[in-house]
Amino acid sequence: MRWIFVAAAAAGLLCWAGRWGLRRAAVALARIVVHPAPRAATPIHSSTGTSVTLAADRRTLHRGQFGLWFGEGGHAVIGHVIAHDPEARTVTRELLDVDGDLGSARFGQWTGHLHPGPASLRRRHREVRIAVPGGVAPAWLIEPREAAGPSAAGPSSAPASASSSAPSSTWAIHIHGRNGTRTTALASVHAMDALGMVSLVVSYRGDGEGPAAPGGASTLGLREWEDVDAAIGYALDHGAQRVILVGWSLGGAIALQLSELSAHRASIHRLVLVGPVTDWRAAVRTGALVRGLPSWVGGLAVRALGDRSLSARIGLVEPIDFEQLGWARPGRLTVPALVIHSDGDREVPLSCSVMFAMANPTLVRLVELSPAEHCWEYNVDPAAFNSAVIDFLRSGREGSRRLG
Repeated sequence: MRWIFVAAAAAGLLCWAGRWGLRRAAVALARIVVHPAPRAATPIHSSTGTSVTLAADRRTLHRGQFGLWFGEGGHAVIGHVIAHDPEARTVTRELLDVDGDLGSARFGQWTGHLHPGPASLRRRHREVRIAVPGGVAPAWLIEPREAAGPSAAGPSSAPASASSSAPSSTWAIHIHGRNGTRTTALASVHAMDALGMVSLVVSYRGDGEGPAAPGGASTLGLREWEDVDAAIGYALDHGAQRVILVGWSLGGAIALQLSELSAHRASIHRLVLVGPVTDWRAAVRTGALVRGLPSWVGGLAVRALGDRSLSARIGLVEPIDFEQLGWARPGRLTVPALVIHSDGDREVPLSCSVMFAMANPTLVRLVELSPAEHCWEYNVDPAAFNSAVIDFLRSGREGSRRLG
């Protein structure tokens, strides 16, 4: 019978070792949540004047139009799939525009960035520097087509504007997400341009353009909102009478914090949220599942981020207050909000936005677009994206609906 006890002890030891390994995985997952992650390189096999052939994977096979960064600042706009070779594991897609020597590039970074910078919008723009806690955060101030005049006009994927030649006294402030920069948020400028609004595309601490974040870690919106609040103040000091906050992913979480904590919250007219993180606990648990880990490992990562001792080891100056970041309870939201999301999101589940809308039925309009990865709804269907934003800001009707 002794072998039974030995086997039981060995099984217990393996179970303990396995759980210890999963606990380490939980801390590693918590670290990934708050620290910038390197972007995976995409092999570039060949290119012509009209097409490019890349390594095929879930991202490069995705429906829609995308960006490809390569070399030293080179950028290409990639169109729809032309051919897919499963045996060679390659995909050939349309090459719509390119800036740089794509022919000599062997690797690139696949991205949702259709615009490499504000100049590609063909609008008059300038960079402004906004004083924020800890330093200065640069922002792009982009004028609408009507205010910019004929010399700055150019093609746009937005519908034609019905606004007057004078810019609106409502400014749109565009807030990018985690592991992103201002470039990420340029896609939402088109809809605001169609409404004659000035756009302010901002940076904030820890994004590589704003001041460095203490410990190099994101606070998931708990402190970043202070930098964007300074941007709201800048807008109000330079002609804006009210602002629309356009938040992408983490930027949505920042916008929600601003709606409650901003010194200028009386001037926040509406929110436009794209794949917003309204429940960080659910997002972290989803991150565990996507990485092939049990959901409870995500729960342990949440506990680590909220624990004073463990969060300090991860690089946080203070633990994450997940209650403060949770928006799926009734009565908290006070500003009308449009949420654009899809059930193709593998990082922030659509269910989070559904719960957010259910908790705030009179204030939230949830528009579900065609399936897309996280914050790629614009890449998949820019016309539907722009129409949803413009319709919401013009009509003010709330309520959920599905497009595509």
